[in-house]
Amino acid sequence: MVSNDDVKQNREISRQQIYDLVWQQPMIHVAKGLGLSDQGLAKLCKREQIPRPPQGHWNKLAAGKPVGPKPPLPAGAKGADVIVHRRAGSSEPPATPKSQIDQFRAELPDIRVPERLTNPHPLVEERIAFRDEEVREGQTYYDHRSEKWQKVVPFDSADRRLLRVLDAVCKSLEARGAIVEKNQHGELTARSGQDVIAFQLRYRLKQVKVPITPDDWRWSFKGKNATRLLLEPTGDLIFEIKNWMPAGFRRNWREGPKHRLEQMISDIVATMLVAFPALAARREEREEEERRYRTREEQRREREERQRIDRNRFRRLTEHAEAWREASLVRDFAAALRNTDLDREAVIDEMTVGQWLDWVDAAIERHDPLSHPSAVFASIAAVHRWTYSD
Repeated sequence: MVSNDDVKQNREISRQQIYDLVWQQPMIHVAKGLGLSDQGLAKLCKREQIPRPPQGHWNKLAAGKPVGPKPPLPAGAKGADVIVHRRAGSSEPPATPKSQIDQFRAELPDIRVPERLTNPHPLVEERIAFRDEEVREGQTYYDHRSEKWQKVVPFDSADRRLLRVLDAVCKSLEARGAIVEKNQHGELTARSGQDVIAFQLRYRLKQVKVPITPDDWRWSFKGKNATRLLLEPTGDLIFEIKNWMPAGFRRNWREGPKHRLEQMISDIVATMLVAFPALAARREEREEEERRYRTREEQRREREERQRIDRNRFRRLTEHAEAWREASLVRDFAAALRNTDLDREAVIDEMTVGQWLDWVDAAIERHDPLSHPSAVFASIAAVHRWTYSD
């Protein structure tokens, strides 16, 4: 049987050892011995298919209550003795996002952008078809520089280069298991399992000064040197990841005179593919945090429910005690009445005094909870949270 002392002496921990530990003591103590958080240990057990005790297991044991059977350790893909964790201080340094990306990129074959776009990716083909349709229909757009409506024109050489780069990125991602598609907002996304990375490829914009003409009524400041600022696209491309990324992962690639985006595609693809496991780990952490929060809230609600029911039951008990006290008082009063000089044959409201005394005895019997003791507990057990509205 493995112990925490054994773990402290051995930096490499196997599936079998972790399985033994989590069934010997609570997870929080095992995690501390491994140099992990309890959430990190739970994630490790889930990833390596290591069964762990269900919630409330150790509380039931402490209270002497029965617990379910201990499930066996599944064989797993690599067996029970495979090393699944190395404690801090081992000779191997922890992998950083940069080192993982560099290693992944080194294993990637060269990703080349063709000089001519053939058999384009469906999303690229969709863009080309949409532009061709706009040109055929003679559609227009508002040009802010000239402040005139201009006709949509076919793609120029810069646009065709952008499409070739985008096509190479999409095909490279899909060749390695990712799914490239549009989301509900029309953004390009790469998806792996439940995790999504939104991205875009666009031209870099630059600010330009445009003179304000004297007849431009929209601008109060006019004159010889009056200008306004506009953003104009340049021929340089920018690839951007639009959603949140874990620390250490690059989010944009900008080309310049010396480095073109075609030379960066391998780094872009490697970064996105390496980011998917990191995003999955973060998502699992958030899910675990939400699960723990929901568990705490459920426990709080259950605790408040028990407390309210307990208060309501005590209130019902006090009602029975009050009824018993009243019945005892009336019983003593009825006995005192019988000891007086009463004419039992006298008629009052069509009943004799003797009949009235019998009615008093029956009323006391109905009102006294001790006449039916078991009914007291049945009445208390029937109390629920909403028995009393106040």
